[in-house]
Amino acid sequence: MIKTIGLVVKKPGMDDAAFHRHWREVHGPLALNIKTMRRYVQSHRTADVFPGFEGCPYHGVAEAWWDDLDTALGLARDPDYLAGCRADEPNFIDMDALAFLVAREHVFIEGPPIARATPLLKAVFLLRRRPDLSVAEFQDYWINGHAPQIPRDAGILRYVQCHQAPETYADGTPAYDGIAELSFADYAAFLAYWTSERIQAIFAADAPRFLDAGNCTAFLAEETRVLWPD
Repeated sequence: MIKTIGLVVKKPGMDDAAFHRHWREVHGPLALNIKTMRRYVQSHRTADVFPGFEGCPYHGVAEAWWDDLDTALGLARDPDYLAGCRADEPNFIDMDALAFLVAREHVFIEGPPIARATPLLKAVFLLRRRPDLSVAEFQDYWINGHAPQIPRDAGILRYVQCHQAPETYADGTPAYDGIAELSFADYAAFLAYWTSERIQAIFAADAPRFLDAGNCTAFLAEETRVLWPD
């Protein structure tokens, strides 16, 4: 299965509450008209402080799942998308700042079952690889070198890596090489994880091995699961 990820910045001059309300209440229902889409989740940035990433420019990510790469890439020609979601996007999104990833998921911590209304706080890390690493080298290290270091006993309920599909690089360099998603019960659980000496030591030692840290960013989000299996 393929996952498309839209990196969303709110429309200039729009306040946060109006942006999130429009995305949820107006735009979300329009997405249900896209017949080829299997799941659709809006990850809305929260007001919680993410130490070290206070300047992240994004206000959320839109995540959609498709059967295959051709279907995902065909969204731009889908009449259901064009007549609904695409027509609505300029009403609340800064279209000049909109960026996309086309990714495959690798789940390392499955966690408990997630229902449509399960409350979780998600840390979203937008990652760029070190310039001297190939896409294959980056993805291999992220899976086989970095993922095993993430503790399973530190409050993480779910850990997913979203790798930009290698075949899409022929069309140009994507905004990011991948996205890591770490889910927690609440902000207190996230903060205990992120500020611990143990976790900071892991990232301080390992991030330089595969990441262009100065061009990575992150934010905290709550999911609105618009199209979700019951």
